[in-house]
Amino acid sequence: MALSAAVLPAVLPASLPEVCWLEGAALPRALRADGADRPAGPLVLRLEGGRISAIAAQATGDAPVFDLRGATVLPAFVDPHTHLDKGDLLAAGLAVERNLFRAIDAVRADYPRWSEAELRLRMGFALRTAWAHGTRALLSYVDWAAPPHDGPGPLAWRVLCALRDEWRGRIEIVPCSLATIDLLADPVQAERLGREVAAGGGVLGVFVYPAPHCAGLVPLAFDLAERFDLRLDFHVDEHLAPPIANLPTVARLARERGWGARTVCGHNCLLSVMDRAHCDATLDAVAEAGIGLVALPYTNLHLQDSAQQPPFTTPRQRGILPLHEAAARGIRVALGSDNHRDPFFPAGDLDPLQTLALAALAAQLDDPLQSWASAVTTQPASLLGLAWDGLLRVGSPADLVIHPGRNAAEVLSRPCHGRVVLRAGQPVDGTLPDFRELDALRS
Repeated sequence: MALSAAVLPAVLPASLPEVCWLEGAALPRALRADGADRPAGPLVLRLEGGRISAIAAQATGDAPVFDLRGATVLPAFVDPHTHLDKGDLLAAGLAVERNLFRAIDAVRADYPRWSEAELRLRMGFALRTAWAHGTRALLSYVDWAAPPHDGPGPLAWRVLCALRDEWRGRIEIVPCSLATIDLLADPVQAERLGREVAAGGGVLGVFVYPAPHCAGLVPLAFDLAERFDLRLDFHVDEHLAPPIANLPTVARLARERGWGARTVCGHNCLLSVMDRAHCDATLDAVAEAGIGLVALPYTNLHLQDSAQQPPFTTPRQRGILPLHEAAARGIRVALGSDNHRDPFFPAGDLDPLQTLALAALAAQLDDPLQSWASAVTTQPASLLGLAWDGLLRVGSPADLVIHPGRNAAEVLSRPCHGRVVLRAGQPVDGTLPDFRELDALRS
């Protein structure tokens, strides 16, 4: 008998013993340190002191045993691409846009209205949501406009860094700037950006938009990263308009500078419409450089090839980077939530499992749990340089997401239904915050 959503919480009490066994646990091969050598059948996990102390075929000793009856066990999620500063701007009165640059303009026009109280409300709501879904770490961008802004970085940057400290031990927050590449052409502004991102322990994030002159500015991002010893994260090729392609330039410079392992490129929508030879050559260059790629199915399915005004037409080109081809080359590929409930995207809930379910459909991912669950766990952990790689092994943290589904068909058909989140071996409150809390944004 399969577990139902009602059964799983009953199987696992609100508080687990310090030492116990979880029996009948289905662990995807790609997420097990011994995955290549072991079958995918149910196993038994011994939890002790907040960690996994054994992975075995059957329980031994006298510790309590809880039978999961084939439920899927995943490591806690890592979300490599979010925008907490913009999240829930729809609740603040902004409207959804069908064009990337119109959405950018709408948000920029709204900056003067932002306050610390509002940012804390919207960003805190997002973090509580991510926590309930089972996320242990995430990267969030902060729009980095040119001054005037007072203090170390924009207001949203300061709020995010404060929240990082407040959420330490629950969600590891990686702050990342999002500066338009043109800002780097001003040496004074570039210096300030690099210094403030380094002081905040963040990542240098840059938006390279589709214009002929942008390729010539990309070296400035690497110069700044080298000077301040920063990881690099690019929003790049978020469009479907050849021949302007900046990912090849980033890949070449990452290889030449030896910065590939510390460079991530998000979106890469243009790859989906390149001719096969050009796409293959670009992915080969990315693989050679060691760059990681992040696909954002929610926002890119919404914005790419979207009609901007009536009469609306059904999109033909979807803008998802070639996931199969990238993975076949050994490229580190991750999936991210991107925007949620803001002018860029009208939905989203910072749930990596939902993101995997959408990607499985949009990109026809075969056996998504066994082969692709790494895209929301171990691969983004690698891209963010986290201390725990996310693999399930003896000694790893018992930070787990347990879903009653026993296989990809069951889990991804009902990704939100019935999961239990463990942190340090203990169930956490999975109650999602009520959207009515955001009504205060309109007052």
